Amino acid sequence: MTDISTETYECENCGGLLKFSIAKQKFACESCGAEKDIGAVGRVGKNDFNRYKEREKNSVAFTGMASVSCQRCGMEISFDESQIAATCPMCDSTQVATVKQSAGIPPDGIVPFKIDKRDAQQKFKAWVKSRWFAPNDFKKKYGEGDLKGMYLPFWTYDAHAVSNYSGRGGKNRKVKDKDGKEQTVTDWTPVSGVVNSSFDAIQICASNKQDNIKGILPYNTATNTKPFSAGYFSGYYAEVYKIKADTAFEDAKKIMEVKMRSMAESDIRKSYDVADVQSINTKYNNVTYMHLLMPLWESAFGYSGKVYQYMVNGETGKVSGNRPYSLAKIAIAVLAVIVAIIILVSVAGCSVSDVNYDIIDDAAFVQQQDVQQQFMQQQDEINGGAWDDSLLINEATTQVAPETLMMVIVCTPTGFAA
Repeated sequence: MTDISTETYECENCGGLLKFSIAKQKFACESCGAEKDIGAVGRVGKNDFNRYKEREKNSVAFTGMASVSCQRCGMEISFDESQIAATCPMCDSTQVATVKQSAGIPPDGIVPFKIDKRDAQQKFKAWVKSRWFAPNDFKKKYGEGDLKGMYLPFWTYDAHAVSNYSGRGGKNRKVKDKDGKEQTVTDWTPVSGVVNSSFDAIQICASNKQDNIKGILPYNTATNTKPFSAGYFSGYYAEVYKIKADTAFEDAKKIMEVKMRSMAESDIRKSYDVADVQSINTKYNNVTYMHLLMPLWESAFGYSGKVYQYMVNGETGKVSGNRPYSLAKIAIAVLAVIVAIIILVSVAGCSVSDVNYDIIDDAAFVQQQDVQQQFMQQQDEINGGAWDDSLLINEATTQVAPETLMMVIVCTPTGFAA
């Protein structure tokens, strides 16, 4: 275990602990109440992605566990490989491992906390109450854990994408079969074309927590990013990045690919009724990136002997996490949907044999293309919804929320389709 030095923050007036005040967006002394500006200077700039590998190669790596002595009380504190800031369990002071913070590519900026611990707790309680398919006693008997505030590393990307696509476009026409029933026939024609789009602030988590954090994205990096200062860490935990920018960019490309394929389909439908994109080749130009730190609250709660993790976005208050389900409630909901289908079929004049219906519960959709959901959330909130809804994916690959039940009904021409 390596011994390293740390930096801490003390009040110049009384020697008390200085911590970042979310309400005041500056340092505040816990003892005398004195305030002090963070002192961050400079501007938040974007970096040329073509020069990333050279920059990473010349950076200083820091691996393994580290041992530090608290600057206030002398207690030994262990930092794991990814940790750069921690709170001393003895005196509650924040210790920032400056040598680890400078390892790798330094942060370009930080999004400070806007949601304090109390607000985060209230957001979580509201989230619990809104879980429809949770057991009845869950909302009364869950054991709430202690929230821990932390900053996680992210890579954000801007790019201009140009996609060459090929596929086929279909024109529908009506024909009658030998029994006189009307059917739809599609005549296909080979097509090809080019579509392009610009992307701003695609957010990819560079921590090992990346799979858990998707539910609380995005952050508003456009207006809330500040020049980086380690002072924002005072009172919170922080991590260095574990996933490098070139690796994370592959995830960003998957997000952009979703929109590019949707645009290609929309381009085909300008001249045809149906679109089928069979191949697409995308080039990414003018790619820039930033290394940013984002705030979140993390904790766990207990219920019926099990522990469930959850997170709260430290800027927006959005909550996401695991929780228990009531099989009885899900079964009742499925039965209710089946009864509703039968009633609708009866009213529409279809026989049950004419209907092909599929009840899809949340478990069947958990693994389906979360990149589409992530992109739509990020672009809609970052750009204020200022993009063409017609470009959204038209394939049935949207991730379904745990509370959602979907049904697909297809009737004969005398009935209906939904």
